[in-house]
Amino acid sequence: MQVLEEKSDRQGALSIKMTNFAVCMEHKRSIYQCAAEWGLPFGLYLACTAVASIFADWFAPLGFIFFLLLIGTPLVTYYFQRRKFVEDDGFTEYLALWMLGVLLFILGAIISGFVVFLVLQFVRPDFMYEQARQVIQVYSQMPEMKGNDMLVVLQRMVDERLMPTPIEAVFNAFWFIAFGGLVTSAITALVAQRPLRRHSDSRQ
Repeated sequence: MQVLEEKSDRQGALSIKMTNFAVCMEHKRSIYQCAAEWGLPFGLYLACTAVASIFADWFAPLGFIFFLLLIGTPLVTYYFQRRKFVEDDGFTEYLALWMLGVLLFILGAIISGFVVFLVLQFVRPDFMYEQARQVIQVYSQMPEMKGNDMLVVLQRMVDERLMPTPIEAVFNAFWFIAFGGLVTSAITALVAQRPLRRHSDSRQ
């Protein structure tokens, strides 16, 4: 009798899992739909991070804010990936979560790149030159850096106005963010797949 009850319980649990899977598949959103919805807030997050770094030399606390936002980027990525995993009741594959993260970074890089371009083009058009002059000033005071080729080349770029334009800086940042997102998403997707705590009447 006990064996029959255990078998019945296992069959009941399997039936519940199959029902949950069928319902999940019926209402499941694609990663592209999720990325399109969450790409804007993620892009604004990256834009705030970039703007904080640009104006950190004007307002010192922005440097600390930039640091917090930067180290928080993997946590935000994990949040969206985990949200998708829970939304699908734990049936989202690793590659799907990874691709979701990559799409978020690509959309975020586009949105933040547009914001950064506007800032560099109209608010701080000489930002690249100001940063280069600071680097030259700091390193030229070091005895071991006197006459260093890097400083000579950098000084020449400043004198001849050869530093990257705002659009060039944005394109370079785009590829950096995309590659960084590829690596970051691969790691956070692993953590986002931790098993759900299933209960009889609710789910995580």
